[in-house]
Amino acid sequence: MNKIKDKLTPYNIVIIVLVVILVSILVYKNTHKKVAIINNISEVVDQNAIKDISDKPTSDASIKNTIPSTEKEKLLVKMKTAVANEDYTAFSDILATVYKNQWENDKDFVAPESSLYVTACDKYYLTGNYDKALEVSTIVYKQNISAWRFRYLRIKTLESMGRDAFKKGDLVTAEADANKILQMMFRTEGTNLLADVYIQKIQTNLKDNNIALAKQNLGFIWDYEVSQDRRDTLTSLKTQLGN
Repeated sequence: MNKIKDKLTPYNIVIIVLVVILVSILVYKNTHKKVAIINNISEVVDQNAIKDISDKPTSDASIKNTIPSTEKEKLLVKMKTAVANEDYTAFSDILATVYKNQWENDKDFVAPESSLYVTACDKYYLTGNYDKALEVSTIVYKQNISAWRFRYLRIKTLESMGRDAFKKGDLVTAEADANKILQMMFRTEGTNLLADVYIQKIQTNLKDNNIALAKQNLGFIWDYEVSQDRRDTLTSLKTQLGN
């Protein structure tokens, strides 16, 4: 050891120090380069992952859930416009789309539908303008038989028109209106009106002593579901006819 120390001159020591420094610099650069490479790889992986996610097509379910919302908003605007303009034809077309998409119970669509229904009732039916009430209710009903508001308005309008005809002795028109109701739904508005027509017919048959026709008319109306007072009248007529 002492021999080695004796051989080390100041010059040799400087050379050794420089070599150590140079080696240290090379090691540092090499290590830094590896770290940079690793970091670059991580960035590439992350970017690829992001690219993979962003490039994935949107699922059909996501599209389906997004588009109807926009369609509903546009359709609602159109419906409100039709209601404001009292455009029953445009409203009927829009309502058909609402029912097709099963949005009829959505409160956003219920409100304008109800509003136009009330307008039609107040403006036409309650003022006795049955022709116009029938016109607008039929426009909506023809395309939307499940839309109960306008269906009910049409039923009540036909009943009122049939009642007016009945009071005037026009049994043909009254019977026709009753049958139009029954073609829509089996309701007492139709059966009671029809019963009144046939009770009148039977009473006329009895006055004319046309028993065969009276029995025929009684047989036609007998099985219909009618109010109790009409059932009592029919029962009395049946007794008179000896049935």
